[in-house]
Amino acid sequence: MSPPTPAETPSRGNKETPINAFAITQVTVADGPALARTNIPAFWADPHWRLEWRHRTLDYHISQVALRYPRNLLRNRATARHQKAVDTVTGEILGYARWSIPASSSTIPTTTAWPEALVPAVSAEEEAEISRVADTAVWDPDYTSDPLLDGMREIQSEILGRKTYMSIVPSSLLSYLTQFPQQEL
Repeated sequence: MSPPTPAETPSRGNKETPINAFAITQVTVADGPALARTNIPAFWADPHWRLEWRHRTLDYHISQVALRYPRNLLRNRATARHQKAVDTVTGEILGYARWSIPASSSTIPTTTAWPEALVPAVSAEEEAEISRVADTAVWDPDYTSDPLLDGMREIQSEILGRKTYMSIVPSSLLSYLTQFPQQEL
C-alpha cells in the first residue's frame, strides 16, 4: 500500500493561517480518544443533539465517548470502513468518515474489500480490555429533553427507509462524516 497523497487545504479555516497538507489515512483503535475530541464538538454544535446531553458538559461527554470509541471502531469489521483526515504538519485529526459496505460487497473473491480503510484487528486480550473499558463509560442521552426530535426521528426513518442515500462509491454508503468545528472553512 502506498502512502496517501497529500492535498492542499487551509488547516485552520481562516485567511491568516498558512496552507498545510493533509492526508486521508487508516484509522486504528488508538485513534479513539482523538476521534472523540474531533467528532463530539462537531455534534455539540447541533442544538437538537446537544439538548440530549444538556445534563453533561462537553468535556465530560468527550471523556466518556473516548472510552467507547475503540470498541465502536472494532464493530462490524466485515462491512465498516473508517478514514481520517490528518494534518501532515501537526498530526492533528481534522475529520473522520465511516463507510458501510453491503455484506455482499465486503469481500472480493479471496480478499477483503477496501483493506486500507479497515480498522486493524487486535488480539483477543486487547479486545477484551477495550470492551471492559468501554463498559465503564457513561452513555445516558436524555431523549425526553427535546419533544421536536421524536417527530423528526419518525420523519427521518420514513424518508431513509425509501431508498439508499448518499451513495458515493458503488455499493458503499457514507454513514458518518465529521469535521472538527475549528477546521470549517
